[in-house]
Amino acid sequence: MAEAKSDESAQRNGEGRDADAGSSSASNDPAKEATVSKNARKRPRWPKVLGIVAGVLVGVAVAVIVGVNVFVRVAYAPFYQQAEAAFPIPGINSGFICQDLDWLEHGDAWLFSGYATDGGPSPVYRHSADGSVQRLLLAAPDGELYDGHGSAITSSGRYVYVACEGGLLVFEESDLVNAADGDTVLALGKIDLDFTPSFGNVEGEYLLVGNFYRAGNYETPGEHRIATPDGSQNSAVIYAYPLSDTAQWGLADAPEAVLSIPERIQGTCLTADGRIVLSQSYGLATSHLLAYDTARLTQDGMFTADGQEVPLYCLDSRSLVTDVAAPPMTEGIESYEGRVYVSEESASNRYIFGKLYGAGMVYALDMD
Repeated sequence: MAEAKSDESAQRNGEGRDADAGSSSASNDPAKEATVSKNARKRPRWPKVLGIVAGVLVGVAVAVIVGVNVFVRVAYAPFYQQAEAAFPIPGINSGFICQDLDWLEHGDAWLFSGYATDGGPSPVYRHSADGSVQRLLLAAPDGELYDGHGSAITSSGRYVYVACEGGLLVFEESDLVNAADGDTVLALGKIDLDFTPSFGNVEGEYLLVGNFYRAGNYETPGEHRIATPDGSQNSAVIYAYPLSDTAQWGLADAPEAVLSIPERIQGTCLTADGRIVLSQSYGLATSHLLAYDTARLTQDGMFTADGQEVPLYCLDSRSLVTDVAAPPMTEGIESYEGRVYVSEESASNRYIFGKLYGAGMVYALDMD
């Protein structure tokens, strides 16, 4: 029995050794190893590939942002050497395309006008002294929501004027000062003008409103295109309307003077030192802040405005004293506390590229 058991055990042990040998032999089989190696190579590598691609894209994006910043800061060094970032333009990440700004003296706040990327009602933003921001909507006297370009907003101390098709909507300033976030403010009335204003600003005892010219897509009436005494060509105008305590909506019926101005003007203001500053821009071209000395202006004839003959003054090289090259897409400007505050639209969600170099801020600089 012991021998039989021993034989069986040996047989089993032999079988086990044969199995192990077979296993060992299989693991050393070149064909089988090749198959295993091939299967190993078939393992998906896309997570690693995607990681590499993502890393490359991030690197490229960072390089582009750094490169754009360096280029802009170098190309427009004179502007950045003079200008200080004051505060962010509201709404630029929410579909708002800023066109103008205005300081509300009585409300201790800034107003911003513009239009909406989606073509809906055009909001006005109020940036209050405490840093809070309120988004408001405007309505015409008949209650229809304002969806215009918002190319101009300015205040006189009692009224706020907003550019619209064919003229200006007039609002009670206190209504815009006291409106809560999300409110709609109803206009008191509308002032009809000779042209649709592209910009405007109350300066001293005058409301300055002007139009925009660019050949081919933004034309102006023929009488607005004037050959200036220095031999250059101006293609747009500014009407200077006197403010009036007795006239309806606080504005005289006709301008007291007309200024002939260059093309592509987006905004104007008057400095404490008596300089008329123009914001000039279009598309990706370099913007310019042009300052003219009013003491050098001389009458260059007469101009028919609102049916009346009024003095004409041409802004050209004879009175130009400063030309500051600025990044593209400057818009409305405002003179406040001795500096010129500049708005722009390049960092809006419509144009985006301004976000690459830190645009989207109101900048303030000394133009005196």
